[in-house]
Amino acid sequence: MASILVVDDDPDVAEAIQAILERSGFHVVVANGAEAGLAALKEHEFEIVVTDLIMPKVNGLELIRTLRVQHSRVRVIAISGGGTLGPLSLKPDAISTHAFIAAARDAGAEEVLTKPFDMDDLVAAIRRHLPN
Repeated sequence: MASILVVDDDPDVAEAIQAILERSGFHVVVANGAEAGLAALKEHEFEIVVTDLIMPKVNGLELIRTLRVQHSRVRVIAISGGGTLGPLSLKPDAISTHAFIAAARDAGAEEVLTKPFDMDDLVAAIRRHLPN
């Protein structure tokens, strides 16, 4: 049974993802934020980390960069509804969703899903990146 770490600062989102993934046969640990995720990685091995990108303190991009250095074998699937969705709603200090997606890929995420996403798409992405 594959072990998945879900890192999200929104408990409702994390619990929904956990419930779906457990029903799909995965062992799931939830961490409330990047710092808790890094602590969990010190105690357990995970094949995949599913992480939100926009979180307080340490964001998902920083987490992905750390994972690439400290846990390079772990596959990462980033999730985000972040920033704004298009130029009409762009605020001067906002980062667009497209920028977050590009930054997550540049940081080393294998895949990025934008919220809201279909849970079947998340399960399929996880299965694609599990070691054989």
